[in-house]
Amino acid sequence: MTEPTLLVRVYRGIADHFPIRWTEWAMLWPTFGLYIGLQFQPNMFSTSPSFADLASWGSEAWWSFAMGVAMILRFAALFVNGTFRNFEFSPHIRAGASLFGVLMWSQFSLGFLTAFVFSGGAFSGFVGWSTMVVLELMNTWRSWLDVGKQFPKA
Repeated sequence: MTEPTLLVRVYRGIADHFPIRWTEWAMLWPTFGLYIGLQFQPNMFSTSPSFADLASWGSEAWWSFAMGVAMILRFAALFVNGTFRNFEFSPHIRAGASLFGVLMWSQFSLGFLTAFVFSGGAFSGFVGWSTMVVLELMNTWRSWLDVGKQFPKA
């Protein structure tokens, strides 16, 4: 039997793991969306008092860069996952990407919460962004459950 091409291996790695990894894939959307939004609207933080504290912690360019890093880490982790079955550190990379997501989304959540309490921001922002933290915590937990598992060889 011949070895499948890299494209087939990537497809199978993604498709075979997608049912359990869908939340990790889903988290690419808000990361990508915020990255693009901050690139195309470099004055985003001045549009609402909800962004007041985030703006004091870093510029839109800095937050866009951080979201870009988070997006690349997540995509790389999901690309490696399942594609290279002998690579035993795939769950570690996924967990690292998820932990970075926890860090990023918790900062956004905290920024929106403190803006609500001190600057007249909207509470709904905190609720929305903290949902991302919960999803990333779940992704981290699921990734660590995979550490040490032996997956069948392709």
